[in-house]
Amino acid sequence: MYKFKIVVVAVTFVSYLLAGYSVARTTSALPENIVRVTSAENISEYRLQNGLKFLLIPDTSAATTTVSMTYLFGSRHEGAGQTGYAHLLEHMLFKGSKNYPQLFKQMSDKGMRSNAMTLADRTFYYANFEADDSDLDWLLSMEADRMQNARILKSELDTEMTVVRNELELRENNAYDNLKRRVLSVAFDWHGYGHSVIGEKSDIENVNLESLQHLYHQYYRPDNVVLMVAGKFDTAKVLQVIARQFGKIPAPASALPQIPTIEPAQQGERQVILRKKENADAVVLAYHLPSVLHPDHASLKFAASMMTAGRELRNISSEIFPANNSVNFDLQGTAQNGLILFNSSIAPGSASENSSRDLIKLVENFGKNAWSPKELDFFKSRYVNSFSSMMNDPQMLSFRLSEYIAAGDWRLMFVEKDRIASMTTEQIQQAALRYFIRENRTTGILLSEEKSTDSNIPPVPLASEILKDFVHHDEYAAVAEINTSAENILRNSRRIKIGNIEAALLPKLSRGQEVSVELVLHWGDEKTLAGKRWIERMTAKVLPNGTNFYGKESLEAEREKAHIRGSITKFTTDRAHLKQALQLMMLNLKQPNLALAYNAISGERLSWEKRGNTPEGKARDELYKHFNNYPQGDVRVLETSQQVISALKAVRATELIDFHREFYGASNGHLAIVGDFDPEEARMVLEQEFKEWESKSPYQLARQNYVEKEALRHFLDTPGKENGVFLAQQDIPVGINDNDYIALHVANYLLAGHPVLSRLGKRVRLKEGWTYGVTSSLSPYSTDAISNLEIQASAASQNIDKLRLAILEELQTLAMHGFTQNELEVAKSALGRLKLQARHSNEYLASEWSGLLHRGLDYSWQIKRDLALQELSLEQLNQITKKYLQPDRFSIVTTGDAKKIPK
Repeated sequence: MYKFKIVVVAVTFVSYLLAGYSVARTTSALPENIVRVTSAENISEYRLQNGLKFLLIPDTSAATTTVSMTYLFGSRHEGAGQTGYAHLLEHMLFKGSKNYPQLFKQMSDKGMRSNAMTLADRTFYYANFEADDSDLDWLLSMEADRMQNARILKSELDTEMTVVRNELELRENNAYDNLKRRVLSVAFDWHGYGHSVIGEKSDIENVNLESLQHLYHQYYRPDNVVLMVAGKFDTAKVLQVIARQFGKIPAPASALPQIPTIEPAQQGERQVILRKKENADAVVLAYHLPSVLHPDHASLKFAASMMTAGRELRNISSEIFPANNSVNFDLQGTAQNGLILFNSSIAPGSASENSSRDLIKLVENFGKNAWSPKELDFFKSRYVNSFSSMMNDPQMLSFRLSEYIAAGDWRLMFVEKDRIASMTTEQIQQAALRYFIRENRTTGILLSEEKSTDSNIPPVPLASEILKDFVHHDEYAAVAEINTSAENILRNSRRIKIGNIEAALLPKLSRGQEVSVELVLHWGDEKTLAGKRWIERMTAKVLPNGTNFYGKESLEAEREKAHIRGSITKFTTDRAHLKQALQLMMLNLKQPNLALAYNAISGERLSWEKRGNTPEGKARDELYKHFNNYPQGDVRVLETSQQVISALKAVRATELIDFHREFYGASNGHLAIVGDFDPEEARMVLEQEFKEWESKSPYQLARQNYVEKEALRHFLDTPGKENGVFLAQQDIPVGINDNDYIALHVANYLLAGHPVLSRLGKRVRLKEGWTYGVTSSLSPYSTDAISNLEIQASAASQNIDKLRLAILEELQTLAMHGFTQNELEVAKSALGRLKLQARHSNEYLASEWSGLLHRGLDYSWQIKRDLALQELSLEQLNQITKKYLQPDRFSIVTTGDAKKIPK
């Protein structure tokens, strides 16, 4: 036993010495600018100092030599508007170069057979010729020259563009190629594999010479190509020629561009149906598959080979599956995650939109069978025979190696060979079950139709042609600058009472003579409204369905005639149509058609079902449960999504009719009209409309009570969701009318009122980069001494805990040290400017006046608030900050995929 081990070691050691001697001899014979990298199966890799890699594959028994160049530039590297450029460059490189201007003729004179092929990941050039040292020298010199000096000229491009376009047109007549192009574009949302190599006709016809030249210089360079010489040649001479011809090319000064796009999971079947006159119908199934680097790639190719081999298959139960001779497969892209496509041609006119069913059954049921090992042995033997044949064919070997070169290394071909040798039927079955599934499938069906409808879209007209005879007549005259100070707004506003409705009328010049209206009506109290929350809301929601005089569509038409933009009671119109708009509003309020409420109720329920299934919706439900202080049915209750859905399921159209009859009326409420209008005309219209329209249920505001809550900390697992949500809330016993509110308002702005330039924004977005944005909002409860402060942010699941801890850390810092004087001055300036800017909007002023009227105030209150903002001291600000921005006052709910969160 020990003796055997010694022999093995000795043999290994001797082999090592011989190998070292061989390498040393080869190395000493190498030109000084070449290094030998590695070798396998008589294939040796070398590298020049400028980054060029080359493989030498000598075969003294061969009569020919094959030289190939694999440039790592294919259709996936093209940008928008450049589809087909890689293929067009392939054509242009046969137009000659600086020192080889008549390339076709020169190669033909030497009896060389040359061609090229553009693929998704690479462009492959090759030439095959009778072995001859001088011809090999000439060819290598030519390849070095056209790498640097290709003739990409306008005169050559004009003719070659039409040649390539004709190639595209020829493919348009091939049913499979035609359909495949559409399938690729549907299967990929972002990745470059989503457009075909041949490109889009408009890109080719409008090819930009400078862009084409830029791509040539960007990708045709020594560090982005692998040269291969295979067949009969003198290795020593070839090394010298390569060192001389390619070694003089300078190393690129800039790095190659990197394309980081990774196609996301498809997550659902897709389908494209193409209808046109063709010589055959066709069906294509495309499934996303991993790169050739992944072990599953080989298993899937083997599964596809078995399905499309045209022979009977047997599973381990000896069931026989008949041969299928009409199905083929190919691949789109192998260097990165690409597609495997199955296709079947059908006689023209015989296919239908259901023609994919049999092919889907064949492919997606394949993995449900455990195949006989004998079947696998047969296909392995076929693969070995094919591989051996390829290894003996220099041209085929070069092309096959180029696929693996594009994926990162030519030796991957042998890695895949080893994977296949050890492959089991279980591996094939598991790979098929994982990837050949509905959620990963894109189906393409071509239906040949003798007469297809013309669906071409007209070309985009030239703007200059449209405008050459255009004469404009101004309709929207400019207006003088408006003074939006609170004092000026108060001075120009008119407080009146129209019937029982408190009104604020602010006439002012407005561009386009616009005017904004906001009417709020109140009725009922916490007893009479108990259990009717969603009946009340759905009554308002159904109002646009029509009136006793107008159906839904007719009402919409009347609103358009009145230039109304907005809801029933909050809208914008213009001076000329205000009377009509107000009358239409009142008709809608007084005589609505509430019978057809089903669709509105169903739509509202659906929106809540969607909301309840989102991470944010689930997080809010937890907070609502925590902060709710009232029983179900109370008008102040905080309801979860499921509670709302249950309430909506119980709502009936008859209840809406009853609610309108019992509650609607102009007994209590407030109105604001702001803009270019006649106040007296508006008063007269509404006075008439409000007359004798009173609510049967007197109004009494339901008060909100502040309740101290113990802080909640809760995490919700949301499997499969990349993004996590952070929600923090607290109720604060400070109302909008309280003196402390202005300090709380400024603290909220500085905390995260600006999603970037705030305490939290600077920390979690600018510094850490964990979130797109973090915001805080302060919401006072009507006239009561209570406000809700909320912080909201999102982050990837793996960062959600870091985000939470960082926000708590910033809150703790604020609670200890407060804000700075500079922050306070910035907030005063920003909030003051924002308020002045907002008051240029009629709609904003109407809402601002409406809120004041609801609280029994006028605009003098706003003057005091503007002054209080400017007089706020740092001491006052930080007193409130340290009192209410304590981390332990906030209830926090976070969501995320628990599997992705670091422990």
